[in-house]
Amino acid sequence: MIDVMCPLVRGGTVAIAGELRAGTTVVMEELVRRLSGGSAGVSLFTLAPWTPVSIADTLKQDGFSEGTMGPVQTFYFRSEEGAWTPERLAGLAGVDVVIRLSAELAGRGIHPTVDPLTSRSRLLEAQSHDRGHVELAARIRTAIGALLVPPSDGPQADPLALERAEKLLRFFAQPFYVAEPYTKRPGATVGLAESLRVCREILDGVHDAVPVKAFYFTGGMDAVLANAAAR
Repeated sequence: MIDVMCPLVRGGTVAIAGELRAGTTVVMEELVRRLSGGSAGVSLFTLAPWTPVSIADTLKQDGFSEGTMGPVQTFYFRSEEGAWTPERLAGLAGVDVVIRLSAELAGRGIHPTVDPLTSRSRLLEAQSHDRGHVELAARIRTAIGALLVPPSDGPQADPLALERAEKLLRFFAQPFYVAEPYTKRPGATVGLAESLRVCREILDGVHDAVPVKAFYFTGGMDAVLANAAAR
């Protein structure tokens, strides 16, 4: 999800706009884990409402007390409770990448709970970035938007288009390495090229015959097809 819809900027700033029960700490820890082996510095700002066990205390227990792991520098801020409205997100305009986490997606069983409609990246706004990636991200946002925010009046979206959007959401649900003790599933990594290809194929109907459930919480397309064959 992040590589496709809100790719990180090398040496830039990232804000995780978290909500209660949206897995904010897990997303932050996974990003730190995956980025810590790189060479380009990233500043990661985690914004989450107060909880009985604060994020900062949790991180100290896990060994992140200095706020830095490799090239990743982390900062923690207490935010307001409730959903991130457009007005609140506008306050993060100076950040290169905003990863907005949604409790609503958590309720749908989608983890990580990255909202593809409101998360953003300056890379996708840059004229120099790959136009195919930019256009595909826009198609994905439109497709998932019809699923998550259906029109209150007027014609409803095509059922096949909604099913493809469901497949996209489930393909974006990915097992995290830091969550292995809880999910009992090994973490998975899908490269950007494959992620873009599979998303495009889903939208173009290439995988219409593959069941929606086969896309859920797995790796690349080979793993999806293996899930489908096992059903």
